Amino acid sequence: MVKQGHYAKVSKQKRLRQLKQRRQAQEKRAIMPEMVSEFLQVRYHLTQAAKQRPAMRQMMQRFMAQWLAAGQAELSDNGQTTWSVVALTKQTLQTFNRQLPWQGYALVDQEMARWTAFLNKEVPAVPLSERITLTEALSPATWQACLSEQLAINALLALTGDSRQLGQITTEQVRQLQNSIQTETGIDWEKVAQLLDSTVAAQNTLSEAGLDDKTRQWLEKLQKLTPQDFNNHVE
Repeated sequence: MVKQGHYAKVSKQKRLRQLKQRRQAQEKRAIMPEMVSEFLQVRYHLTQAAKQRPAMRQMMQRFMAQWLAAGQAELSDNGQTTWSVVALTKQTLQTFNRQLPWQGYALVDQEMARWTAFLNKEVPAVPLSERITLTEALSPATWQACLSEQLAINALLALTGDSRQLGQITTEQVRQLQNSIQTETGIDWEKVAQLLDSTVAAQNTLSEAGLDDKTRQWLEKLQKLTPQDFNNHVE
């Protein structure tokens, strides 16, 4: 008669074999680290694009591409698989700087909750041999602070008319302007529009000569949006 311990031993061996097979299957599906940005951009397009109107879709494609470029650089150059969402978001906003009309920032603001939900779900799931870990989650309050800070800096640069004057802008100046454009519920886009109107932004926007027609048309569409449009949740 076969003892019960024999079955337990066989069952354990079977589980170990199954675990090994699953691990081998995961390793076969793993992508190369340099493919992370492209992989996530495709995932974003497949899962989000159909829910977005054209202006929003093009804006978020650009925002996502810049954000992932910063994350990809950390992964490729330093092998860094721990990504700070706050740090990468700040870096992305700084990259856009005054090259983006204020309406572009307003669109990103509208989409931020859905975008962070996508990050939290999809980035750790990227099939790498060593998975990416997200740290410093971007809470609504932290996002508002990052966004208002960049808008305040952009407005101060617009007043000087020279991006080389960034080093002369004080923390106190930025803080005061941040406070003036924030409300209890978010950004006062009416005030932002007054500070960063199209005539000022046009000097440093993405619409400079050399851009393709699709991008130029998108920028023209952005600059037609008003603060009232965002009160109606334009996407």
